[in-house]
Amino acid sequence: MIYMHQFIPRKSWPRLQQLQRWGQLRQEQMTLAFYITKDTVLQYLRHQIERGNWREVQEVLKGKPMTKAGQFLYHELRDKVIGKLIMRLGLRKVIAMALVIILLPIILAQVAGELLRRVRD
Repeated sequence: MIYMHQFIPRKSWPRLQQLQRWGQLRQEQMTLAFYITKDTVLQYLRHQIERGNWREVQEVLKGKPMTKAGQFLYHELRDKVIGKLIMRLGLRKVIAMALVIILLPIILAQVAGELLRRVRD
């Protein structure tokens, strides 16, 4: 069972709109931030699976990054995404961090859902 809904911030879409207004972000930047985050997540998880860290990846995808290994992967992934948003979009760190706090759980839930659908089919 996927418990990621517990980690998705409540009212995430209104919060994204507030962040967009506060950070003076254009819609193109928001779209790019979403795609950069998703690409980084997929690339990072693929790399971790290739390294043999399947159990930790599974814990993060299930929405239970409470173990030390799961927390480490989640924080490492978050830092990677923040770095990429800063470098590729030129965002300030506080704005990149706010985007990641909102986007990362949503994207992890989407990735987990896609994997679950593929496994069931």
